[in-house]
Amino acid sequence: MPRKPTKTVPPAYEISDRVRWQASKRTYQPRQPGTPALRPLRIFTLDPSVTHRFGGVATVQVPYESLAPGPVGALFEFDLAGAPKSFRTAPLDLDDKSILLASGLAPTPSNPQFHVQMVYAVCSLTYAAFRRALGRRISWAVAPAPGGEEQARLKVRPFGLRQKNAYYDRDEGCLSFGYFRAGARPAGHTVPKGMIFTALSHDVIAHETTHALLDALRSEFYFPSSADVLAFHEGFADLVALFLHFSHPAVVESALHEARGRLTQAGLLSSLAQEFGHATSKQGSERALRTAIDVEGLDDYDSDRPAGARSAPKAYRADMEVHELGSVLVSAVFEAFATIFRRKSERYLRIAGIAPAELGARELPPELLRLLAELASELAGQFLNICIRAIDYCPPVDISLGEYLRALVTADAELERTDKWGYREALMRSFRRRELFPAHVEFMTEDAVCWQRPATTITIEPLAFRNLRFEGDPALPADAAELERQARELGAFVSAPANAKLFHLIAPGAPLPAGVEYAGLPRVESVRTARRVTPDGRIVFDLVAEVIQSGTVRVGGELSDCVGGCTIVVDPQGEVRYVIFKRIASAERRKRQMAAIKGPLKEFWEQVPASTKRGAAKKSKAAVVRYRAKRGVVRRLHACGDDEAG
Repeated sequence: MPRKPTKTVPPAYEISDRVRWQASKRTYQPRQPGTPALRPLRIFTLDPSVTHRFGGVATVQVPYESLAPGPVGALFEFDLAGAPKSFRTAPLDLDDKSILLASGLAPTPSNPQFHVQMVYAVCSLTYAAFRRALGRRISWAVAPAPGGEEQARLKVRPFGLRQKNAYYDRDEGCLSFGYFRAGARPAGHTVPKGMIFTALSHDVIAHETTHALLDALRSEFYFPSSADVLAFHEGFADLVALFLHFSHPAVVESALHEARGRLTQAGLLSSLAQEFGHATSKQGSERALRTAIDVEGLDDYDSDRPAGARSAPKAYRADMEVHELGSVLVSAVFEAFATIFRRKSERYLRIAGIAPAELGARELPPELLRLLAELASELAGQFLNICIRAIDYCPPVDISLGEYLRALVTADAELERTDKWGYREALMRSFRRRELFPAHVEFMTEDAVCWQRPATTITIEPLAFRNLRFEGDPALPADAAELERQARELGAFVSAPANAKLFHLIAPGAPLPAGVEYAGLPRVESVRTARRVTPDGRIVFDLVAEVIQSGTVRVGGELSDCVGGCTIVVDPQGEVRYVIFKRIASAERRKRQMAAIKGPLKEFWEQVPASTKRGAAKKSKAAVVRYRAKRGVVRRLHACGDDEAG
């Protein structure tokens, strides 16, 4: 008698295509023997408005790769379409011998090929900063071509917009930089009605590249669930651009010389997009596009000042405009950086016989200025690493600015146990001064702010490092098949009915909580290795994964899309150290999201008929409206520039 075919039970989870992209052959190709490690290229350190006397031009060392004309490399592919007629040019060949021997083209706004070189160099340096901080390479959140096996390159358009704007767009898979004419009476040294190219701004390039990298690391930060999420995208991108200022020693030393050693008076270091701001300002009212300083009395820009000081910083309010909200985050982190710089520099001032109160009021010896500049650069690199590493400790969706503080403190505490200079204390005090409090935290102390470990020991044996395969280096996965195997092991574990509650997910087939109309299958969004070096020389490895759960929720008679999930940090023995979660079932989240949809984020959402809700478990006669997030969220964030006429 023939046997009946075995019934195949479909898995109770999904695996995102992003998991496979993370094993891209192109992105993870190691450097070939005999090739140089670095490529020297000349750039504007800030933008063309900064004089050479202040270090406005520098030769930077970009990670070397063989490039096709464009340039086209492992990560970036340049598209030169859209340039003004006088700027139309052939693709740039950075492997041309004459360009290689000259450390690249000479910096000048009049050469369109230099624009390309400038963007390539800063994009590459920004990517390198993330790779260094996380101990792994990052694959873009851009789908490869149909049938393609390799990770897609990020397309870069140095002349992509005739607007006062620049943006990253996931759907287009590109970074686009705009150009425009200044006004008839612009501020600063800008030529009246002269051409301004955002592709020549170090800050703008780093900012937009950071948007792309953050999207690669946390795809659902693209989902506009609250103003904090979009403010975080903007604020985090500004922080990366600011701290990269300090990677140019001549700029730091010149700025501190002008400010007579006082960091908070060094406007070149604390301001963003100076030329853009001058071109859009009126003569006599020079200002950069944005600044990290948010107090009038510079003595009060200090984490150690108590809240309510004479000149108080701008306080957080949930109803702030997104960019303004992001600036609160920027000033909080940068103030902590300035505070640590003050604490560390005071010993050098005492040795030199200078009272701290004298900073800004007297000339400093060149040797002391050089020492302070080196300290500022080293410290900025440390803060940049902390800010980037904290992404691995953020929830995968719906981040609040207070939760980023928790991620910052946890990320640093994982590596630096003693915190001799009080980095974490300074961060907590700066956030406190701006009334930025993490939810469910009763004390602004390190033990309370750090994420807490699971109350129950959770071990995922198949994800212990002894059971994983790597490409020679624990930071590199063996191949796409190995990453998909890891994702299957994780998906099966977290979706099991006995485990779903531990990860704050709705188990497949389980009754839906009140207010939840539909919950999709848990989806493994990423599985990545993190490698970090501690100050005492230890190398720490972890596995960091995201699990996402999409759904539809109800508030009153209205429906909206909603996303929940968790970030899971697993140690090399397979033990789960952190589950950083956001639940779909949270009534507080649903109400807050609906308030944002109808308030500050209404331009990021659209109404569709409730009957078009896909996969809903049931239809509700009372629900007549369903809200759906629009596409191109980060691009919409920057949709504030006017089209350039003529």
